[in-house]
Amino acid sequence: MRSCVVVMAVVLGLGAALPGPLEPTPRFHSRRQAGPSLGDLIQEFALDISSVSWSEQGNMVLSPFSITSLLSMLLLGTSGTTYHELRSALLYPATAEDSAVHTSYQALTQSLIQDNPGMLVSIANRLYLQTGVNVLAAFSQDAQRYYGISVRELNFAQNPNGARDAINAWVSRETRGKIPRLLNFVSPQTTALAVNTVYFKGAWETPFQKRTTHPSTFNTGTQNITVPMMSSMMKVPYLDLPDANAEMIALPYQGRQFAMFFIVPRGPVTLNTLLELEFYLDADTLNRHISNMRDVQMNVFVPRMSINYKADLADTLKRLKVTSLFDSVRGDFSRMTTDKVMVDRVIHETIIDITEEGTEAAAATATDLNRIGTSRSFTVDRPALMFIRELRTGAPLFWGRLVQPEPLLD
Repeated sequence: MRSCVVVMAVVLGLGAALPGPLEPTPRFHSRRQAGPSLGDLIQEFALDISSVSWSEQGNMVLSPFSITSLLSMLLLGTSGTTYHELRSALLYPATAEDSAVHTSYQALTQSLIQDNPGMLVSIANRLYLQTGVNVLAAFSQDAQRYYGISVRELNFAQNPNGARDAINAWVSRETRGKIPRLLNFVSPQTTALAVNTVYFKGAWETPFQKRTTHPSTFNTGTQNITVPMMSSMMKVPYLDLPDANAEMIALPYQGRQFAMFFIVPRGPVTLNTLLELEFYLDADTLNRHISNMRDVQMNVFVPRMSINYKADLADTLKRLKVTSLFDSVRGDFSRMTTDKVMVDRVIHETIIDITEEGTEAAAATATDLNRIGTSRSFTVDRPALMFIRELRTGAPLFWGRLVQPEPLLD
């Protein structure tokens, strides 16, 4: 069984609001051909936010869906420069009405939520307010309608540690204990704190067998490390990418609504090779490659690993020209509250565990496949791109760079 957990929190503090100049968000990929679908727009945002984070040398795994849904919820409450900066960064077409954007998120969220044998996806949103803060009724109603936001009051001013503990306890419950302490501190100046959680747990359609997992070498580009390497012979979607000097594989989950993809470059084992591969991609290119994948029987080798990533995305969003959101003077939340507020922090935490497990019936099928010989293989033993995609909408639930896996032991 594989589990993925992401939590994102936006912390708003006291400030003042005045209009300011608007700068368009720069385009970070030379070929931007995203179609009108929300899934494509979220994918392009994922590539943009990853592009401006290239200075990070290690693993980086985000939930583009989590980030964009929470920012879109904030869009409901902003005006002026703050509103236009958010819309520009989120890549929403100028011709798209706000109501269409929010309705699309409502529909996408409902399509992602799953509670079936072998597949569990839960999404929760909550807005914590300082006791007595005046939040406009229209904002509360729309946030509940489109994003399922539940609102709770906490006394940040007089009991910030108690507020922190209450939020951490809720996050821990929603993530099944995977993220027990999202917040280390909460400022007494906090007026509102918005949290989005995504919990994903899926069984492979064709699981790996624990008896075939063995220690193997993973080349990070700077050193060789030993990881437990899962292995199995299976029929999986595969595509050679000669233009990118890479190859791609998909590992579907039960039901084939979701799949995990790995894109492994063939060039020198360096971070630059991985970044060049990512720069090569856009939503249209990725869609085309995925549609061209064909089932191939091969030996598949994937590390049994855990990937943990936590960051304050404030500086990252500023590099996407979302600046007034964090400015005590220029931030405009006049459609959310009559109080003067600004965003203080954008905390994002992702935990991904990859193991062999699947259902008992699927395991029997995998045992049979292991008896068939083939010389073809796909091995994740070097830095690679990895993502989990909802296959009907193309929405990336998770997107990231795998540079150094953390061995996940029994």
